[in-house]
Amino acid sequence: MALARLVLALAATATAWAPLRRPLAQRTTPKQTVLSAATNADWRTRCDTEGVVSYYDFGVRLGGAAPAAAGDSKAVATSGSTSFSPVYAAKETIKYVGATAVQYKLLMLALSGVDKVATLPKPAVWLLFAFLSLRSRVVSLLDNSRPNREAQKGKATPVDVKRPSWTPPGIAFPFIWLTITALRATAAQMAYAGSLRNPALDALVLHLCIGDTWNCITNVERRLGVSAVGCFAVWGSVFRAVKAFGASAAPKAAYVLAPSLAWISVACVLTASIWNLNGRGGGGPAGAWGA
Repeated sequence: MALARLVLALAATATAWAPLRRPLAQRTTPKQTVLSAATNADWRTRCDTEGVVSYYDFGVRLGGAAPAAAGDSKAVATSGSTSFSPVYAAKETIKYVGATAVQYKLLMLALSGVDKVATLPKPAVWLLFAFLSLRSRVVSLLDNSRPNREAQKGKATPVDVKRPSWTPPGIAFPFIWLTITALRATAAQMAYAGSLRNPALDALVLHLCIGDTWNCITNVERRLGVSAVGCFAVWGSVFRAVKAFGASAAPKAAYVLAPSLAWISVACVLTASIWNLNGRGGGGPAGAWGA
C-alpha cells in the first residue's frame, strides 16, 4: 500500500513538472490582451454592438479604463443596431446648454464688476476682448483643450478622419483665428460707449461661449455629427452679434465683424462635409450622437 501511494505521488509530480521540461517555444503561456490603436472601423463596430455614443466613450470602453455604470448602460441602451438614445441625447443637450449658460453668466458678472470699478479706455477694451476671444474658455465647465497639431501631423483634423480635398492646411487655422480675434477686438472697441454691458458686446460674449462649447464637442469629444449640427448654433450666434453691432453706436463695427460670419459659414460646410465623408457615425438617427 505504501509503495502504491509512493508511485501515485511520483506520477502526480511528474505530471505537474512536465510542462516545465518542454522547450520554451512549446510551453503554454497565459493569453495576454494587447490594446491596439483604435480605428474608425472599430468605433463603428462598438457603436452597433455595445452602445458606444461618442469617440471619447469609445476610447474609454476600448481601454477598459472606466467600466460603464448601470445608469450609463441604461442611457445608451440600443434598439436593434442603432446606438441612439433620446434620453442620452437630451442629457447631453442639457449639459451643453447648461455649461454655455453658466459660462456666459460668469463672464457677464465679471464685465459688470469691471464697469463698477472703472471706465476702461478704448485700447484696454481692445485688449480685453482680444483676451476673451482667445481665452474665454478658462471659465467654461467643459474641457476645451485645443487640438494637438503635432499628433495630427499638421493636419486640420486627426489623421484617422477623412477630410474633403479643399480643407485648409492645419497650419492655416491659427492664423485664421488670430485674424478673427483681432477683428472681434476691433469691433468691440468701436462699439464700446463707456460700458462693457451693451447689446452688441453681450452678443459677442454669448457667441464666444457657444464657440467654446462647440470646440469641446469637435476637438475633445470628437462627435462629428453633433459638431456638424452645433456649428449652426455658432453661426446663428455670430449672425446675431453682427446684427447687434449694426444697431450699436458704431454701425460700421458690423462690417469689421462680418468676416467672422463668413469664416464660420465655411467652417459649417467643412464640418458637415467631414461628417458625411466619415459615414455619419454609422448613419441613421444615431449618427449625430454616435459620432
